[in-house]
Amino acid sequence: MDANQETLLDEMKRQIDNWMADLNDDHAEKIVKRTPLQAGIHSYALLEYAKGKVSVTDVEPDLTMQEEETGFGEFLSEAQLREQIVPELASYTKDILMAMLPGVIDYKYTLSGSFHTTDGWVHVRILEYVDETKREQLLARISNYIAVKLEVGKYPTKPLESFFLARHLLDKGLFPEADSSWIIAVFESIQQVNKGNKHLAEHRGYLIGALRSWVESQWLPAYYDNIGTAWQKEYKKKAMPS
Repeated sequence: MDANQETLLDEMKRQIDNWMADLNDDHAEKIVKRTPLQAGIHSYALLEYAKGKVSVTDVEPDLTMQEEETGFGEFLSEAQLREQIVPELASYTKDILMAMLPGVIDYKYTLSGSFHTTDGWVHVRILEYVDETKREQLLARISNYIAVKLEVGKYPTKPLESFFLARHLLDKGLFPEADSSWIIAVFESIQQVNKGNKHLAEHRGYLIGALRSWVESQWLPAYYDNIGTAWQKEYKKKAMPS
């Protein structure tokens, strides 16, 4: 790794430090105590490098706009990025995540990267961090919640609980082999136990929102290509393999 690359790597680490420091707030502990169904607050970040500048945000990149640009003027190649920069960033970020306050990070955390290189834009998954202990704890809490609050529950539940539960049931990281019949049954139980309650519409809104998010992030990408932008999507059915 030459001097330019080392300087760039140091700047990327500095920006990651700044980002994580802003997240590592002890108020997170109070927030996650609102419901046992929330394991943490933050789960995603994007590190972006272009034209000598490094930034870290939690916004998905607009890949359509980026592909229109070339890599002219950069000094970092795709091979150097993947072989030298990304492994360093992954290891560095993992160490930081493991030292974060418990309520700050969800059971999983993804750091993506979008880099302007001599070969054009390169988009990589830098790190997929999963806290297995926190994941197992969350699964146990979900199971207990369904059994106590929904299957034999007699009282209305909190809308916030439905917000998290609906998303958890559709999360492949928690339920890789999701049973659609079971998920529908749980959604129906939420509505049944809250029947006649003034917050029923709010519960339904969260269920619909979780399903819409699942369709847009998992189902549609499996069968359709987005030929629009991240903000104004336009879908075209994928070509069937011959």
